[in-house]
Amino acid sequence: MSLSKKKIPAFDFNKSLHNDAIFEFTKLEESYNPYDASHPHRHNYFEVLFFKNSGGSHEIDFQSSPIEKNSIHFVSPGQVHLLRRDPKVTGYVLSFTNDFFLDRASSSMFIETLPFFMSLSSTPIVRLDDAEILDEIIDIIKRIQKEYSSDHSDKIQVIASWMSLFLISCRRLYLNQAPSVDGQAVKNETTRKFRKLVEEKFADNKSVSEYAALLNITPGHLNDTIQKELGKTASELIHERIILEAKRLLYHSETSIKEIAAALNYDDPSYFTKFFKTNTDLTPEQFRKSIREKYH
Repeated sequence: MSLSKKKIPAFDFNKSLHNDAIFEFTKLEESYNPYDASHPHRHNYFEVLFFKNSGGSHEIDFQSSPIEKNSIHFVSPGQVHLLRRDPKVTGYVLSFTNDFFLDRASSSMFIETLPFFMSLSSTPIVRLDDAEILDEIIDIIKRIQKEYSSDHSDKIQVIASWMSLFLISCRRLYLNQAPSVDGQAVKNETTRKFRKLVEEKFADNKSVSEYAALLNITPGHLNDTIQKELGKTASELIHERIILEAKRLLYHSETSIKEIAAALNYDDPSYFTKFFKTNTDLTPEQFRKSIREKYH
């Protein structure tokens, strides 16, 4: 059984937004979605939410954070999240696909240098506490909004340039506010490629040697590289990604333990249960019960 995202609604960019563009700018209070954002869901595009004022909460992969005034939340493709926003909360939503920056203002590697995207453990939030920085960020957002509303034939290129500046500014803030190892921008190309491969193949490839073969390096070299830059072994990163997907399915769906094990390509449900408990100190059933009691 291949990895299934069943019972957790998953939305494509083209189907979720107004048209087939690769970038969308909307006001939070006017944001259009053909789904209820207050229920667990995920999508195949990046989403940046800027909140002007406080009220409600935003849960991203089991981390529930209050919606605070002048904060920016980042959601990566595949992440399960739900937004419980008070009606009074206003702001902006900037959505874009992985192809948005290709052959434009930035290289295809740009997204991989942004630590608030595709991180397994860091909270993907930036706070704009400094008035001067807040003004700068709002000015960039306004410029993006103005260009987005224009009829210029080259507006996507201009928006990509402004978005690059916006995201780089957010990266600087993020690294100051969350200077942990996991929150650091990944600089090594081998590490970037490894993390990308893990995201794509975690359900099928579970050993360091398999990823090392795909990268044409030895398992020892891969482990040394990952350990040096991220402070974790390659195996730990692989296991973290498998556990995260298992947690998503346990919390957000009624899928049985046997089905989840099969979706993650574990032929023996008891082995999957042992693996899960080794990494979380809880059986899958115990985790499902405890996490639902916590959030509901």
